[in-house]
Amino acid sequence: MSNRLLIILLVALTAVMLVALAPVTLLTDKLSNGAAVRVSEASGTVWGGKVRLTTAQGRGLGTFKVSLSPWALLTGEARVRATDKASARSGVIRNGKDKGVERLNGLVAVELEGLSGRVELENLAVLFRDGQCQRAEGQIRFRPASDPLFGKTTFAGTPACIGGDWVTRLTPVNGGGATAMTLRIDGAGRLQAEITMAIADPVMVQAALDQGFVKDAAGVRRIVTVPLLPSARQQRVQGA
Repeated sequence: MSNRLLIILLVALTAVMLVALAPVTLLTDKLSNGAAVRVSEASGTVWGGKVRLTTAQGRGLGTFKVSLSPWALLTGEARVRATDKASARSGVIRNGKDKGVERLNGLVAVELEGLSGRVELENLAVLFRDGQCQRAEGQIRFRPASDPLFGKTTFAGTPACIGGDWVTRLTPVNGGGATAMTLRIDGAGRLQAEITMAIADPVMVQAALDQGFVKDAAGVRRIVTVPLLPSARQQRVQGA
């Protein structure tokens, strides 16, 4: 075997080993200090690793097994499947021509400014292409934490692409129309939650105002905007 051929074989073998042993942190570094979700621990390779996720406030979201699809890479797309069997949560993260998540399932505890509870996701898809909503599928059910404003109401809705944004309007499953929530995600990775309440009772109105709502023609409303991507750092709460 010539020296030239030996060098080529060594370089090829080294490249194969580097790819095979690529650490999972190549996929998670951008989330180590994420604006909404963060990776607190990561181990293994991109083909079979584990990551522990938390919210930006430190609330644990679970430990997920993650794996990068080699077949998707052949089409120029990074597609990562994440699964947490202990809590029955799973989903696929896509970063290519289409960016976002799909086949998102499971229960997730959420805590925004003045709004907390549990969200149930069923086959949820949030995909953008060139900053415009490309696909919106699945169903969301939201059960607020115990609160006199919401009682024990469960809200549900189906997403759609509207005006380039991903939008879901959540309404009470029992048919009551006094309260509604609209979730909107734009191409910059910002989530906006708008809560409207058609109430006139002075006690309820004051309770809402104490939680950051503002009055409008129908009752009270509140808008909370949260950045989902690391590039959007600041969270703001607006009432109008």
